[in-house]
Amino acid sequence: MEKVNRSDTMATAGIILDRLSGALFVLWLFLPIGASTAVDGTYPVMTALALPFEYLRLSGLSLAGIALFAAWAMPLFGLWKLSGFALDGIKGERFGPGTRLSAFLRIAATVIPAYCFVVPFAAYGDRPAYFAAVPVIAYVVALLAFAGNVASVILAIRILNRLDPVYNDFVEFRKTLKAGEAATADRKNKLFAAFEVVYRIKTKLIIAFMSVVGIVVIVLSTVTLTGYRATIFKAVSDGARNQAEQAAAIYKINLGDSLAMFEYLDRQSKLNERAEFHFASFEVFSNLKVEVYLDALSGGNVPDFASEYSTLAPGKRFPDRPAIPGAVVAKYGAVEGSAGFADVKAKVLTFISPITTKGKASADGVRRDRLIGLAAIIFDEDVIFEPFFRTRSSVIAITVFFLYLSAIIVFIVGDRIVRPLLYLRMGVRRISNSLRGMIRGETRVSAENLVYSDHVITRDEIKSLSGEIGEMVTVIRGIVPYISASTLKQAEKGTSSSVEKNLTFLFTDIRGFTTLCEGKRPDEVVSILNRYLGLETEIVIRNHGDVDKFVGDELMAFFDGPEKELNACRAAMELRHTMQEEREAREKEGLVTVEIGIGVNTGPVVFGSVGAQDRMDFTSIGDTVNLAARLEGANKEYRSKTIITDAVYRLVKDEFVCRELDFVAVKGKRDPVRIYELLQATSRAAEKLDKIRKVFEMGLIAYRKKNWAKARIAFEKNIAAFKDGPSAIFLDRVAYFEKYPVPEDWDGVFRMTVK
Repeated sequence: MEKVNRSDTMATAGIILDRLSGALFVLWLFLPIGASTAVDGTYPVMTALALPFEYLRLSGLSLAGIALFAAWAMPLFGLWKLSGFALDGIKGERFGPGTRLSAFLRIAATVIPAYCFVVPFAAYGDRPAYFAAVPVIAYVVALLAFAGNVASVILAIRILNRLDPVYNDFVEFRKTLKAGEAATADRKNKLFAAFEVVYRIKTKLIIAFMSVVGIVVIVLSTVTLTGYRATIFKAVSDGARNQAEQAAAIYKINLGDSLAMFEYLDRQSKLNERAEFHFASFEVFSNLKVEVYLDALSGGNVPDFASEYSTLAPGKRFPDRPAIPGAVVAKYGAVEGSAGFADVKAKVLTFISPITTKGKASADGVRRDRLIGLAAIIFDEDVIFEPFFRTRSSVIAITVFFLYLSAIIVFIVGDRIVRPLLYLRMGVRRISNSLRGMIRGETRVSAENLVYSDHVITRDEIKSLSGEIGEMVTVIRGIVPYISASTLKQAEKGTSSSVEKNLTFLFTDIRGFTTLCEGKRPDEVVSILNRYLGLETEIVIRNHGDVDKFVGDELMAFFDGPEKELNACRAAMELRHTMQEEREAREKEGLVTVEIGIGVNTGPVVFGSVGAQDRMDFTSIGDTVNLAARLEGANKEYRSKTIITDAVYRLVKDEFVCRELDFVAVKGKRDPVRIYELLQATSRAAEKLDKIRKVFEMGLIAYRKKNWAKARIAFEKNIAAFKDGPSAIFLDRVAYFEKYPVPEDWDGVFRMTVK
């Protein structure tokens, strides 16, 4: 009940989440998902609804832009989810959450938001200000879309796996396996199981491959981007220095000619409009009031240089622009050619070229170089590295995409590599469980229980290994029928040993089998014998016994446990009933019939390994076994069907009708034993059996008292009324003893001279 309630709760939660995701898909179309390109220093926010048109307007017609119209399909998917078809609507078998269509729609629905975020990210992400302008909700939606896509891909793979019946079989096998391991696991093993996923081959493949790919891609991207940034900076620096040096030269040539400088800077402004890297300003700084000499720059007290000409103030001399501090003048005024420096805080790059002239000669006739100005070209750092930022955004997007795609591919490929191994393990484990069950006596010893299912469909080494295992199982299947359950149980110990146990033994022998097989081919004889022995084996096993061995048409079985004697007698009665049915069937067909003799005894035996070092058998040895075998043969002497000993009789007399047969000393034994014939189960016994038993026992009592006349009357009565075989045997004995009187010390024991 608890499991059902939990399933209902999970189903309800699934419906709620499904409806909620549908509402989010509809709402997403109106959410801000990114920013457009800069306009007057700002980045307008774009919604998913306006994104396709805005992108095509700014970037022109392209396949990437057309694909953005897929965003408009998102509300349709959301409405489909909200409509209820996903879980409980009509045609649920085609559109339900566990179908392929639903799985692939989920993947597509999570790819679209991510794509709509990445395209403007890669197209317009040309400076840090862009990423700051993108709304936080856009990043959140992108992360949710990515997480949803990961979940959708995993769910799709699981759905596809569930369509494979072999995989479902493996899932159930794994649950059973884990349940068994959990029941026997110690604390250390439980800790290991908690981190089991880390040790799986598929996890190792993903970690190893993704680590290599990630390192290669990240290192390659970093090196490439660093080189690209350096290339951009060098190209800008070389051009800017040349321009600064050119401006310095022009200023010197046109010293005092403001019109020429205005014309020059105007031309530079026009060229700047078409340049790939736009400068922020192009200026000339000077200080014509104070004479500044190069050899005095290091001495300090250098005045500031004011802006004399600037592209930011065309046609105006000495505009209201910030001056260059004297410290900067002192640092860069004496350089040869030009120099560049960066203002990290202001994020600008400045390239300066000093403007110098020959000064007046001193009293000793030496002329000193004079610094009259500085030509400076100033760049906004974000403008210079626009291509770098845009390229970096594209590289990051592409890197993340291919790393994610690689992870999916590795997961799928790893699954295809590992799954045959898992199926192989499942097949081997089931064979192992079957053998273990046979060894422990939990299941029947039968080759039919050893079935190896080869579910490996690949054409590689794993398939070859699976084939080898199948061949090995075939060999084991061929061996198992020749091994008794006791021998298998001993095999689990791994060493030869012997113990003394109390067991009940049942021996059978087919009478008339030689006549039955006369004139038949050897293969026909074996087929007939196997049929009878197969029937006997089934009955023994069904009654909780075990077949120890076959000797020709003879079977030796033993029973263990608290009801071993009862089980042996039940098996004996079922054997007689089955053989009677076989006899009647053959008589109807006019075929030769057979009978069966059964002997049952119980007692202590030596139970253990017997044989040579390289060929062992696990069997029972002792007088108990020998007596049971002799009793089976004694059925011929008494014309009976089933003989049991007094030890068995005392334990089964309440459930079975038995009659005492004799007091005998079997061949090879000096001490006599009292034997009984097992007639029928008490619950099924007919009234005549009780009459046969009582009359026979009356005759037997008279026989032992040497009252031959009374004994003859009783035995003749049984023969006349019931054609009783044992009574006929004793009638012959009475006739013999009447003719040849027994000695005075006769004890009534019959000593058998044959087995």
